[in-house]
Amino acid sequence: MAEELENKNQSEPDYGEVLFNWVFPEFPRYERDKSWYFWASVIAVILLIYAIFSANFLFAVIIIVSSLTILMFHRSNNEINFKITEDGILLNKQFYDYRDIKNFYIIYQPPAVKTLYFEPKSIFRPRIPVSLEDQNPVKIREVLLNYLEEDLERENEPTSDQFSRWFKL
Repeated sequence: MAEELENKNQSEPDYGEVLFNWVFPEFPRYERDKSWYFWASVIAVILLIYAIFSANFLFAVIIIVSSLTILMFHRSNNEINFKITEDGILLNKQFYDYRDIKNFYIIYQPPAVKTLYFEPKSIFRPRIPVSLEDQNPVKIREVLLNYLEEDLERENEPTSDQFSRWFKL
């Protein structure tokens, strides 16, 4: 039994003390009624008809793939285990060192928006959104200020997130 514990400790890297830890859904779950699906289908069909009449078959493929992707993500129940540690942040098994993160900001406008964002230094890495769920944003901010700068100029969620929320994508 001692060997199992020792093997487990050797396989998991040490990222320092875990300061915060919570689980959140990989994608926001929006309540969509039948009318949402009806209007989304109508728009998709209109766009497909336009693509066929304009002989833009690539656009038609994009519409079909986008529609299937939205349906597939809606059915996804994956959860992300998020940790704030002394050395960085951990999303499931993906570790981000504080040295690789430019800054963070919190958009807290409950009940609709409760998100912590991390901006990587690399332009090739996307912004990292983390749903705060029931966490206290003030305590999280206090801890993160010990390791990262806060972007105080950001007062609204990114446009892409607003768009997704408004249209329940």
